[in-house]
Amino acid sequence: MNQKMTRLILGCLVFFLLLAGSACSLGGGKESDTPSELPEDVDSLVLLAKFDIALKTGADIEKISTDSVEETNFSDASLGVPEPGVEYTAVVTPGYIIILKYDGDTYEYHASGERVVQVPE
Repeated sequence: MNQKMTRLILGCLVFFLLLAGSACSLGGGKESDTPSELPEDVDSLVLLAKFDIALKTGADIEKISTDSVEETNFSDASLGVPEPGVEYTAVVTPGYIIILKYDGDTYEYHASGERVVQVPE
């Protein structure tokens, strides 16, 4: 198995472990009407966004750079990226805008609590 594939598999494993830990911290995956508190470690949200890019593009996660991470308040639980047909709680949700770069492309993610959502181009 080549080094890139090994890193991708390890990255996926870490990603799923982070997701499992997030579900446990939320009371077994039960959704709440109140926004999650911001994590103490913003780096974990950036890492989740990088894993998403790596899974979608096959990128080497170490070559994905962090351009910026900005604290913000989203107007609702959609984090500014609503899905059609889904209703969101209208509550100010603290979070982050994460900008990543890979191979000349820029990727924007919105994050809060344990959620990381890619903003469509």
